This record gives sequence, structure tokens and C-alpha cells, in this order.
Amino acid sequence: MHLTFAKPLPGNLAHLEMAPPHRTDSMRKEPFPPPGAVDAAVLVLLTPTNLGRSLKDLLQWKVLLIRRTSDLNAHSGQISFPGGRCETSDSGLYDTACREAYEEAGINRDQLDLVGSLTSIYVLASNFAVHPFLAVSKKPQPVRLNPREAVSYRNIPVQAFNPERSVCLDFEYPGGRHPAPAWQCRGFTIWGATAMILTELYRMVENMVLVRQ
Repeated sequence: MHLTFAKPLPGNLAHLEMAPPHRTDSMRKEPFPPPGAVDAAVLVLLTPTNLGRSLKDLLQWKVLLIRRTSDLNAHSGQISFPGGRCETSDSGLYDTACREAYEEAGINRDQLDLVGSLTSIYVLASNFAVHPFLAVSKKPQPVRLNPREAVSYRNIPVQAFNPERSVCLDFEYPGGRHPAPAWQCRGFTIWGATAMILTELYRMVENMVLVRQ
């Protein structure tokens, strides 16, 4: 079984659905990546819970999210995908995503089927140009968190990330607190770039951009 992209990605339009209102105008106008941005990559890991033969089936597949420790230089305590900045030793951005997923959560690259890259996004708070890579686990993998990087994790069904089910909460941004859409699921509050990437994934499944081959 293999998933593939069937048509153009939802891209920035999906990101804007979960973007904080104070950032939407700049997100429409700013170039990607902006000058001086640091390349980073994250692994959007799907674990099948069924054969994936229908939209309903794919919406039940689960996405791995981690809660970062509270003493990191960037995004401390936040909910995110496994990932981090690109290192000179990485052979490419997918290599970065896989290396970080192994270091942070013990995810074995050999047990992954790469589907492809999702739409990249700029994170102002850390100056990261984040490149998400979607992969499917060939079989359920045990998550072994690195306590220096993450304190907990959840595997959450794709269907939870319908932007129409989000709520508006206040969050701390550079320059002050601002409202932003978020999901509250199994003790995780999911917002920001993570939520925007998850919205693209949700819209891909919903619109059959992501299909079983």
C-alpha cells in the first residue's frame, strides 16, 4: 500500500485557515523563504489504523505529535511534529526530518514510506523556514521520547484536525499576546505552524489530494 498526491496541494490557502489573524496579511505578501531564514524540517508521521480504502478510513489514520520540553531555545513547551534545524551533516531536508524524528522520538527511518513534501511555512518566532515531509509508518512503531527534547506524545486521528472544529485562544507571540485558532485534543493545545500544516493534511485527505495507490 502506498499513498500519493493526486493533484496540487492546498498550500498557503490551507495554512491561512489556522493562521492567527494578525499574521494573515503578511503571510499572503511575504516571500518564502524570507532573507536570512534558517532551514528546518519536520516529519508528519501517519500510522495506519485500517486499509485506507476510503475517505472515512484515511481520516482515522493517526498523526504523531510531541510536547516539547520547557527549556529549549525555540518553541519550548509547544506541541509540534518531530523535527528541527538542518545540520551540515544532513544530506537533505528529508534526512533532517528523519534524523530529528529518531533523535527525539526513536522513529526508525527504515520503517517509513515517504509520501512527499507538504507546503513549506515560515515561522516568525524562530526564523525557521519549516519544510514538512509526510511519511507513512509501515507498521506501528514504539515512541521512545528523548527527555531532553520532549515530555509527552499523542497519536491523534486526522479527523480531529478539521479547522471548522477549532476554537479561538490567546497565545504569546513576538510583540505580545494575540488570538489564534487552535484545537484542544487529549490534553494537547495545537496551534501555530503545527496547526497550519495539519490543516493542509486534513484538506488533502478531505479533497482526495492524498489517495491510496
